[in-house]
Amino acid sequence: MKKTIIMKTVAVLAVISMLFCITACGGQKASQGEKNITVTVVYAEKTNKKFEISTTAENLGDALLQEKIVTEEEHKTGFYTTIDGVRADYTLDKAWWCITKNGEMTTAGANDLSIADGESFEITHTPA
Repeated sequence: MKKTIIMKTVAVLAVISMLFCITACGGQKASQGEKNITVTVVYAEKTNKKFEISTTAENLGDALLQEKIVTEEEHKTGFYTTIDGVRADYTLDKAWWCITKNGEMTTAGANDLSIADGESFEITHTPA
């Protein structure tokens, strides 16, 4: 009888410990305000680089700045000619960076483009 009570107590404590660890250790759920997004940069030669970004930023431009994918100077203006160190300048070579969100071309620039957890973006070097 005592052995059964001890085993039940140990089992209950094990379950409580497991639940506490899951809650306190924080599983994979993003904390409030944190977003996990994917940004894939597609370069002129059609190679690409994927960035997995965890951020509390509200817009794509801030998330790109956080990861140093864009420079602070261009972020301030919101006009991006250099992404991940690669330049695409329409005035020089008729190329530009096209931003798509979940496969659809965006109508806003990076600094005005709101982000949500789980979204995917592509920034593609696009020749004229």
